[in-house]
Amino acid sequence: MTDSQQVQAVPQQASGQETPFVWTRRHTMIVLVICAALVMETIDVSIMNVALPPIKDEFGFTEADLSWVVNGYLVPFGGFLLLFGRVGDIFGHRRMLVAGVAIFAVASLVAGLAPNGNTLIVMRALQGVAAALISPMTLALLARTFPEGPRAKAIAAWGMAAGLSGVVGLIVGGLLTVGPGWRWIFLINVPVSLLVIVGVLRWLGHDQRPARRTQRFDLVGAIVSTVGVTLLTVGVLQVSEVGWGSARAIVPLTAGLALLAYFVFHETRVAEDPLLPASLIRIPNVAGANITQALVGSGMFAMLYIATLYQQDVLHYSPLQTGLGYIPQTLVILVTAQQTPKLVAALGMRLAVVVGGVIATVGMALLALSGPQGSYLVNILGPSIIIGVGMALTFLPLSLAAGTGVPDDRQGVASGLINVSRITGGALGLSVVAAVAAGYTGSQRAAGVDEVTALTDGFQVGFLISAGLLLLSVFTALLLPPKPANSSSDAAVK
Repeated sequence: MTDSQQVQAVPQQASGQETPFVWTRRHTMIVLVICAALVMETIDVSIMNVALPPIKDEFGFTEADLSWVVNGYLVPFGGFLLLFGRVGDIFGHRRMLVAGVAIFAVASLVAGLAPNGNTLIVMRALQGVAAALISPMTLALLARTFPEGPRAKAIAAWGMAAGLSGVVGLIVGGLLTVGPGWRWIFLINVPVSLLVIVGVLRWLGHDQRPARRTQRFDLVGAIVSTVGVTLLTVGVLQVSEVGWGSARAIVPLTAGLALLAYFVFHETRVAEDPLLPASLIRIPNVAGANITQALVGSGMFAMLYIATLYQQDVLHYSPLQTGLGYIPQTLVILVTAQQTPKLVAALGMRLAVVVGGVIATVGMALLALSGPQGSYLVNILGPSIIIGVGMALTFLPLSLAAGTGVPDDRQGVASGLINVSRITGGALGLSVVAAVAAGYTGSQRAAGVDEVTALTDGFQVGFLISAGLLLLSVFTALLLPPKPANSSSDAAVK
């Protein structure tokens, strides 16, 4: 057995007992490579926000066209996650990760050199497809590479990387846009992708394909779920543009929900080897993790969106100033995430998420105190730090719970499912919050309130709804396992 294969198996003594797991440099490199792949694709959700104005100017986009520079990435990303999770289970997570990163590199290169707006939007969609292939592979590879105790440490790093991507994207996007230009937001992905591919091939052993009997593919379930989630994502994104009453939102939402309802029937009554087995959803911690992740994602998406608008539209900060303002929250997430494995080992998954949800709720409620004459130091800094602590406490236990008790040949599906919950739940929550906030701002304008006050009033309502979503996640977290993590987890992270 080669060195790279040894990291995917726990050596056994002659007596048949497992030898103690020893964390080596190779394990560190595996975590770094996988986190680099994750950050590369998740950061593209937020990194575009600060680059939209120069892209609009260069290509002459309308507001509707410009929205698809962002949405063109999110729609296939959310739509293909579950399908590609199962593809990885069948054909190998390592193999599919390399394929996803390679596609992402090509799409990024063409997007960075795009001669026109249509090319850019098509390449953003291809990036989204690649991201949907990368994301479930990263968590599945960690779950299959590390035994239960050290897995907490590895997934803590994964969760920290996922949590940091949103705020880091705003910072990096601002720096690249005012520096070498917006095209480097894409071009920088090319060398990073090459390094990730080399790292995966160097440090991760070959895929161990599942037994032949597990390799049947639920084609109908794959098509129905992919189209259903895609339509639902399109509908959610249309809500933020045209409102809930428009056919542009109602039609895809209705069609998406109908397809997903059939998907549930197909998986439970028809499919011989379902894409998403009912037995997986019946695992309480899997169901609880996904519901809670959707609510937490809603709060995080909304916080970044509304807080960014408040700083730019009310405090009149530049995009770069706004991005740099998230550095303290980034540092807090880093520090807190490093301590989370020990807290999870001591408190258990359930209590850790409950504590994190309560803390994040308090921070979001404090953001609702931001007024027309507010400031970054008084109204943004403290609440964002509190939210960062709360978010960091939820990343690890939710990621652990989503894969706990799941067979190895379904880890890709479980990973895809938790990411669908994060992306689709976050997008849906953001659409609801944005629509209600915009509606309240409009009613304030109609009542004769000045523009800045009307905007701030709408943002306050948005922050309060976000706080409510986070508070609701505290109650859904009660579905998670109550027992503390295995004592080996504690030993592994010391």
